[in-house]
Amino acid sequence: MLQRLSRTTSSAWRRIGRRPRRIVQWTALGLVATIISVNLGVRCAGGNPSLLSTRFLSQKATALALLTRHALSDSGAEPSPAAAVRRAARRHRVPECFALAFARVESNFRPHVISSAGAMGIMQLMPATARGLGVSDPFDVRQNADGGVRYLRKLWRRYRADRRRVAAAYNAGPGAVPRRGPLPRSTARYVARILTHQRCPRRP
Repeated sequence: MLQRLSRTTSSAWRRIGRRPRRIVQWTALGLVATIISVNLGVRCAGGNPSLLSTRFLSQKATALALLTRHALSDSGAEPSPAAAVRRAARRHRVPECFALAFARVESNFRPHVISSAGAMGIMQLMPATARGLGVSDPFDVRQNADGGVRYLRKLWRRYRADRRRVAAAYNAGPGAVPRRGPLPRSTARYVARILTHQRCPRRP
């Protein structure tokens, strides 16, 4: 059956003519080049996607566009990421060390990093999450810290200050984490890292 399908496909490919074949070939090459360019850009910004990965492609492309815009409009000195997270934590009434643990685990306090999934900045906000939080420049230290901590505050209320569930929901999304019952197994390592780093006797 596979041989028959292959012969049929080859025959159809020959029948469409030389010019349409070239259009298809150049379109395919352009698509591959775009995929490679996006993934290469994300690698340069700290992520590690496969160069031919199409997962989260639109999110990664959006993140790169926002990083380019930030670089072109950068107005100069910004506060340290840790200081910005601390201020946001005090403003939104989230325990400082808990908020700092997310910044450390997510980005190690790097403000211009993009993950392999297209998450951005200190608190690693996905493009849709940043938009929902009103964060227009996710690579601006103050905006990213404030948006990420506001999101933490929402989770803090939703899960009634259950730190394990808050951490799991930050990682997997609130839809994947029930208010009661077992946590998703996929979040176990992430939750453990957050709970370890929330003990912050010294300032980063």
